[in-house]
Amino acid sequence: MDDFPRREFCTLLAASLGMTAGCNNIMTSTQSTSNATESTSENEPNGTGNITIVTTTKELETAFDDLSRGDTIRITDENAPYRITSWLDIDVDGATVIGPGVQTLIKPAKGANVGGIRIGQHKRCQEIDIRGIGYHGNRANQSSGAERLHGISVRNAENVTITRNQIRKTHPRKHGNGGSGISVTPRCSNVRIFNNQIHEFGDRGIQLGGKRLTAFGNVITNGLDRPIACDLWYPDGKNRTAQSVSIFGNLVGNSVEGSLIGVARNTPTASNKGYVNIFGNVGFGSHKSFCHVRGPKALQNISIQNNVSLQKTAGLHTEQTTKFAGIAVDVAKGQNLAIKNNELYNYSGHGIHINSNIEDITVQQNSVIRPGLTGIRLVDATNGLVDGNLVTEPNEAGIRLKQTANLALRGNYVKQAGTYGIETSGSNSTSSGNDIAVNYITGNSRSSQNTHPTILVRDTETRVRGNTIRQSDGVAIAETDGAANNLYENNWANNSQPWQISAPSSQVKNHTPALGVHRDLQPTSGSNKIAVEFDKPYARSPRLTFGRGRTAVQDIVYKTDSNGNYIGATLTVEGSNPTLDIFVDAT
Repeated sequence: MDDFPRREFCTLLAASLGMTAGCNNIMTSTQSTSNATESTSENEPNGTGNITIVTTTKELETAFDDLSRGDTIRITDENAPYRITSWLDIDVDGATVIGPGVQTLIKPAKGANVGGIRIGQHKRCQEIDIRGIGYHGNRANQSSGAERLHGISVRNAENVTITRNQIRKTHPRKHGNGGSGISVTPRCSNVRIFNNQIHEFGDRGIQLGGKRLTAFGNVITNGLDRPIACDLWYPDGKNRTAQSVSIFGNLVGNSVEGSLIGVARNTPTASNKGYVNIFGNVGFGSHKSFCHVRGPKALQNISIQNNVSLQKTAGLHTEQTTKFAGIAVDVAKGQNLAIKNNELYNYSGHGIHINSNIEDITVQQNSVIRPGLTGIRLVDATNGLVDGNLVTEPNEAGIRLKQTANLALRGNYVKQAGTYGIETSGSNSTSSGNDIAVNYITGNSRSSQNTHPTILVRDTETRVRGNTIRQSDGVAIAETDGAANNLYENNWANNSQPWQISAPSSQVKNHTPALGVHRDLQPTSGSNKIAVEFDKPYARSPRLTFGRGRTAVQDIVYKTDSNGNYIGATLTVEGSNPTLDIFVDAT
């Protein structure tokens, strides 16, 4: 993270964890492991077997070949780097490997197409600890056809701890079967990966395919694909999704061709569906999305909370586009998705983009700052809450709903949207539209030569209630052709003619200013009747209120068109001042 200043990292990490103090304590999870051989409880062996001290490559390879249950291998840096010619395999229970924390402790010999340490390669094992190991790949002297030369590979094991290791330049540099920093296959469970540093990895930094896994406090940067992936392409060609995973407090950045954190479920698949918590991570530098949830099969129970990320596109190698959302969800189907309390800065695409048939969704208390497209965009989502989000200076709309239903969009603050503040269109239900309530929107149409309505409804059965709209001019709320049966109630705008609600079947109640304003009306000469033509037809007789002086209204006779819609009224009046202001207050 050479290009990421310590002060900026501390600020972002503190924000992601909800902290306001300095970062002295924050840095403890990523500080140097150079003192790893000191006599502390963390560096004491777990097992009750033999302890082997390694000072040469031959001693290292022999120690792994001769491992027995409960043994400990303590690797010194006396003659490092140790140039290995074969994988270092652990296939026994209770083994502990402790290193001094130097960056290049183990490195493959020239021409040796091997990675670092494998756990459970030939036999299932448990209670394994790997601490303070430095692994450095040897790309220039390994075959271009080699595959999956990971730094640490957990193949078939449970109850594994991997901590304070440093892994760099794994081989090969390719997607799917490249060399990852740490790899955990679907046959593994109860694996903890924390306080490691992984840089310049060939595929993923950490890739997970097992169950009950945690990855926290790691620093993972400058790799090909995702720093952390909750799925794994297995050698049999199948993609496996991790289940019951917690990813928190990691610093991730500068991915050349990938997002920073990802969850995928592809075909063919195993049975795992998700249950993933992504919490309190910090993203920076070049990358696609901060978090990408994808795949043609269903995922469920995904939580993305309290993360902070700032995107740059310089250094990102993509063939089709550089427009990527901060959080992108385009899995085919899903349930129970929570996106809460995240801060997303300067993403080239949408801030948050959910383009998926997701049920039971929450997008809440996020801050989306200066996205290149829409701030928050939801397509095909049903049954959920979009609440309390801050969207500032999106190049397009602030919040956009398309083909959604039963969503409560409330309490959001949208500032200086490029086009619409809020837009809803194409509800996927004819009887269950969305609720747009108590939002505060100011200064939209910032990046457009045309004036856009602040709230645009291209929908049916939508309820727009209690919103506050501040703008210098233009329309506050508008309907388009095809909109119908919507309810507008108690909305407030600060200009004089803010409403363009055209459908006769839509109802309007208690707007400020009133929906229809007709001023300075007087009876014709010698008459006590005042005629008024409404600005739009109404399916129901509108409620009228009156202003100006002491004129009494004795009677109202409404006028209808051939469709039975109310298009005007004639009022019988009396009094000393026959001039009248008429307001359409409700429909």
